[in-house]
Amino acid sequence: MKSHSMLLNRLLQTLVDEWGDEAVASALATATASRSRLLGDAATPQGRPVERGMRLSATAQVERAALDGEKREALLQLAERYDRKQFLPSVADVREFLIMMGQRPVGMKDRREAFRVLLRSIVQLPAEDLKRLNRTALHSGPSQLGPLSDAISAAGERLTRQRQASGD
Repeated sequence: MKSHSMLLNRLLQTLVDEWGDEAVASALATATASRSRLLGDAATPQGRPVERGMRLSATAQVERAALDGEKREALLQLAERYDRKQFLPSVADVREFLIMMGQRPVGMKDRREAFRVLLRSIVQLPAEDLKRLNRTALHSGPSQLGPLSDAISAAGERLTRQRQASGD
């Protein structure tokens, strides 16, 4: 492994010596983008394509989502807290949270998979409710989810009314 790393460093240094930092960085970015488009894969934050079956962190999942503005920022903050286990630190906590939102939690074997299921539900919440979730006190489990109850129940009521209004 070390010899591969040394070889890569020497090759890169040779390229930088010949063409300069900016040209090499630009060419690498172009090559990475081209490869991602050809493979049809999204790139990870490290620039490598996401392989099938690879489990992304909560933050990476939000970064891949097609979101903009305040909602994206609020979801990124929640995802960062989730990755640090400061928001819903266990799969059981995620299940309890989803139940409180009126959802039926299914298919959650680990925390990364649980966040994928959670993200499908919380992405529907308005940006203001997501911000409210971010402002709540950090908690360690369902017994301390009380401060979130108002935000969740209000969001659940809105979602139910929206579904009824649309005829679902």
